[in-house]
Parts: sequence; structure tokens; C-alpha cells
Amino acid sequence: MITILSIILFILLLIVGKDRGFKTFGIFYLNLFLILVYLYVISLGFSAITHAVVICILVTLTTLFGLNGFNTKTKSSFKSIMIILIIILSLVLFIGKNANIQGFSAESLEAIGGYSFDLNYDMTKVLIGMYLITVIGTIIDTSISISSALNEVYINNPDLDQKELYRSGMTIGKDILATTINTLFFALVAEFIGFFMWHYGSNFLYILNYKSFTVEITKLLLCFIASILIIPITSYIASKDIIKNKDII
Repeated sequence: MITILSIILFILLLIVGKDRGFKTFGIFYLNLFLILVYLYVISLGFSAITHAVVICILVTLTTLFGLNGFNTKTKSSFKSIMIILIIILSLVLFIGKNANIQGFSAESLEAIGGYSFDLNYDMTKVLIGMYLITVIGTIIDTSISISSALNEVYINNPDLDQKELYRSGMTIGKDILATTINTLFFALVAEFIGFFMWHYGSNFLYILNYKSFTVEITKLLLCFIASILIIPITSYIASKDIIKNKDII
């Protein structure tokens, strides 16, 4: 079934996206390969956080420059995402140290009961790595959308100064933000239908402090924060780079 769906995806990408659709398909599987490499590396006992940062950088590079080329808009987007990566890394290190939400929840015990619990890596670090990768995957699209839109705005209005271009970026970002927030929220709701059925009738405070629920809510809030911060950061950096370089592509 996975093979059939992959073939359908590939055909649709070719029909709709032509050569860009082909590149999108290739980049998708390249990023999937990078994630698998990351899982293999941390299974050997290497630092999950350090390698998560490396994977985030590689995924950003392949997605931005592989699909959109090496130009002002992609360079601006890359710089913006790296700033967010530093901010979110600081946040998740604090969370990992103080939240105590690593490991598996009660409903997972039956599924993992036959596996060895003699693990050679820190699950807190794995959780932090997961947060970083999820956040980066969330903001790449927003960042390049704003940067690309500002390029188009400047092409059609070359007399705009940086301040006016920045305001345009913020306006574009506000439109994207509403959709992004709702998409992330409904993705969480869909994922947690089974969880709510499992704990139907439980006290709200009990659910709020439940490990798996807290992990997902924390991830969602981090994605929200990153999705908001990426808008002014990309708008500022992209507007500054566009006015400075004037090599719009």
C-alpha cells in the first residue's frame, strides 16, 4: 500500500509540479534518509541533541537550496531559520532539564513490553532532538514563503525602502500564521483522538499532566512560538538583504 501511495504521489507531483515536482519528490526522500541516519547514529550512543542540530541544518539546506536555488531569498530564509533554531534550542534545553517528560506513558507499556529497556542513550536528549526537528520542519515553509513573496513585491515595486518592505512581509506573515496555527492544532487533535477515547471521563488536570499529552502539547506550543517568531525575523532579514543586494531571482 505504501508503494502504491508513493507512486500516486510521484505521478501527481510530476503532473502538477513538472520538474519542480520531481525535485520535491527527491528532496522528500533525501530528508527521510537523513532522519533514518539520525536514528541510527543516536542508537549507537552519540549525542541526540548535537546530531539533531546537524540534521536540522542539513534538512534546511536541502529543502531551501535544493528546491529554490542559491539566491537572496533562500539565503535570507536560511539565516532566519538558523536564528529560530538557536532560540528553540535554548528553550528545549530548559524544558528537557525541568519538565521531566521523557520516556513512555502508561498506554505504551503493552506495545513496548517485549523490547529491552537496556538503552544506551538518554531519552531526554532524544525528546529534545525530536522537538528541534519538528519545529524546523514547521517553519521552513513559512520562512521561504515570506522571503519569496517579498522578492515578488520588490520586483513589482522597486522603489520600496526596507521599512515598507518589512511591513509587507509582516502583512504576508499574518495571513500565513492563521493557517499554520490551525493546521498544527488540527494535526494534534487528529493524532490524539485515540488518547482522548482512552482517558474519556478522566479529570482534566490529570490529562493535562499526563506524560504523552504534555509531550505533544509542549511540541505544539514550541511550533506555535517558532511559527510566530519566524515572521518578523524573516521579514526583517529578507527585506534587508533584498534592498542591499538587489539581485532578485
